[in-house]
Amino acid sequence: MGISKDSIESLKLKSKISDFILSSTTGKLRGNKGMALCPFHGEKTASMSFTDEENLFHCFGCKEGGDIFKYVQLINNIEFQESVETVAEKYAFNLKYTNSQFESNQKSLIQTMKVISDYFTGNIQETTSEKPKKYLINRKIDDEAIKKFNIGFAEMDEKIFYDFCSSNNITKQNLKSLGLLSEKQNLLFRERILFPITNFRGEVVAFGGRALNDFGPKYLNSAESQIYKKNRTLYFTDNFLKSVKDADEIIVVEGYFDVIAFNLLGYSNVASPSGTALTAQQLEQLSKYSSNITLSFDNDEAGVNATKRILEFKKSTSRDLNLACLTLPNNYKDIGEYFEDGKEDISLLLTQKIDLIEYCVDTLINEENEIDKRRIFTEFKKLISVLGPLDKDYAFDKLSNKINTPKDVLIKELKYKETAQISGSVSSSPNNTNKHIESFQDIFLSSLIKNNFEKSEDFKDLYDANDDFSNIVKKLQVDENQKLTEKYKNISFTDDQLHEAISRLYIHYFEMKINSLITKLEDSNDIKIFSQIENLKKKIENFQNTL
Repeated sequence: MGISKDSIESLKLKSKISDFILSSTTGKLRGNKGMALCPFHGEKTASMSFTDEENLFHCFGCKEGGDIFKYVQLINNIEFQESVETVAEKYAFNLKYTNSQFESNQKSLIQTMKVISDYFTGNIQETTSEKPKKYLINRKIDDEAIKKFNIGFAEMDEKIFYDFCSSNNITKQNLKSLGLLSEKQNLLFRERILFPITNFRGEVVAFGGRALNDFGPKYLNSAESQIYKKNRTLYFTDNFLKSVKDADEIIVVEGYFDVIAFNLLGYSNVASPSGTALTAQQLEQLSKYSSNITLSFDNDEAGVNATKRILEFKKSTSRDLNLACLTLPNNYKDIGEYFEDGKEDISLLLTQKIDLIEYCVDTLINEENEIDKRRIFTEFKKLISVLGPLDKDYAFDKLSNKINTPKDVLIKELKYKETAQISGSVSSSPNNTNKHIESFQDIFLSSLIKNNFEKSEDFKDLYDANDDFSNIVKKLQVDENQKLTEKYKNISFTDDQLHEAISRLYIHYFEMKINSLITKLEDSNDIKIFSQIENLKKKIENFQNTL
């Protein structure tokens, strides 16, 4: 069973390859064309071109290339059909399949899963085991809540379940197709409380299971199947979509019990990534129903890191999202603990939620009296690297206020660090650490002056690479009154420092030249430009090897 060619071509017309490239690597788009760092081989200078007009990409370094589906296939390490389905999902495009058998199989699997789900739901009421209800009551989930959320139970004795399957003509092959068997063909769920995972049509497609013993992991999900893709599916309750529409907000939590706790507190607009980290695909799914998303992950290091990672997905969603964070008092790990402790109102916490960027900035600052600005700023650079211009400016505002440092000082510091990074890493000694391109330039110019420009012709490539620098040299050569040269005469340096200065200048100005050529390439299809870029990259490598 495959996807119709007409459907694929229609999708290609609606989609943009830049949406996927710019969310997975660093690049620039001008009009319909762009250049980016190739994610398929290591490189420091962009050599992968792409165009939205034809939805094609090509890397001049590793020679990888193809259309939008090929790119999505390679970047996600998935099969072609899944890549088409991934693209279709982003643009809410309804694909047409060439074989109606696919839809028939899906319906059959959904029907079988409904029968199995009803069995598990009934089993929690009929089982002779006291474990499931006792555990749930301890978590403040009574019989009414068990029925409301269709919570089920899988017995330890697998024979009970297999007897049920046999009486309903459900084979092991059926169970395997539904993702209910392990790779070794054993039942995944034994002595576990089960939470039915549904699609947005309310059909059960999988289960999440909480162990009541030491057998296997604490939480376990169904294996992936034709009807269940882990990275796209979330756990929520029956009233989810209606509640989201009414509130125009989605609350994202970590686990099943967190979803239920919110529901019991009066909020059904809550979803969980079902025991895994929230994926870009899941965020894209949620964005279709509301652009206002509030995160309430666990109040621990893992939860904090998971929250911060969401910033990386923000730019890749098709809608502009308003992302916020709900923070719990420090003595509670998650909303489940908050609820189990007898708290019955969460409205105040919801009114005190903060913007995701502000939350991430807050995490950079220790509770210690003395603020380590150097450490904070290092982490801050990582934070803003995934932000757009407006969000980046907002982040600077927040950090400036929180560490009582003028915004312009922070911006200057960042620009200085970036300049130093461009010129390459130098000696680790304190004196060398603060060197940047201007100091290298001064040393080199001083050397030229002291040698009466005798060797200036040897550096023709360097002058040609940067017009501003070339003009400075020319002015120094005709400086009759010696006013301009005066600032360079008394600069002292060693042979090693001069050697380093020359190498750093070549690297820096060649990189500038490459960026200029890339910009030119975006407006031209001249193949000669690629050759020029490759030659410059080789020269850069040679100079890097001398350092």
